[in-house]
Amino acid sequence: MTVEIITLILRLAIVVMGGFIVPAFRKWIQTKTENENMNRLKAAAETAVYAAEQMHKATEDVEEYRELRRKFAHDAISRAAHKIGIVLTETEINALMEAAVQELNLVKHGGLVLPEVECEA
Repeated sequence: MTVEIITLILRLAIVVMGGFIVPAFRKWIQTKTENENMNRLKAAAETAVYAAEQMHKATEDVEEYRELRRKFAHDAISRAAHKIGIVLTETEINALMEAAVQELNLVKHGGLVLPEVECEA
């Protein structure tokens, strides 16, 4: 009888702990994955903006140049997001591009040195 009570208490303790531990672990994994995905998107945006800057320097028409860069970066960020399974809105893509442009401008003017980041864009 005592063994049955102890076994029942242990099972109950495992169920209760599982009710707390599993959701906490799931949330930790989700947060870690989201952070890794955001870092990958940020790196993809920085790479796309830098590549757009380098690729379209020869264009003489300033407006065409600006639109070519924007479209190239937009498409590259969109592809990178799709590759890792994230759906971005136009506003989010534009925000990523704008942040990458600001960082690129800081780098150009010597205000920031970016770490080397591997990106699968």
